[in-house]
Amino acid sequence: MIDPANMPAPTAKEIAQARENAFNAERPASWVWNEAAVSYVAPIAIPSDGYPYLWNEATTTWVPFPDYPRE
Repeated sequence: MIDPANMPAPTAKEIAQARENAFNAERPASWVWNEAAVSYVAPIAIPSDGYPYLWNEATTTWVPFPDYPRE
């Protein structure tokens, strides 16, 4: 198991490469780049009720994961 506390800090070159990879990644068309998160984010936050969701680009909404048991 990898212990993140014992991993060396990434170099500036590694950080730049990770940012470029994230920026060029495939993503839903409605998602926007968030520099602070160094990733694309959905235009609306995922629900925080503890259940898994999938992004529906056609409706630009989060939909419940199919067949996931709910209380």
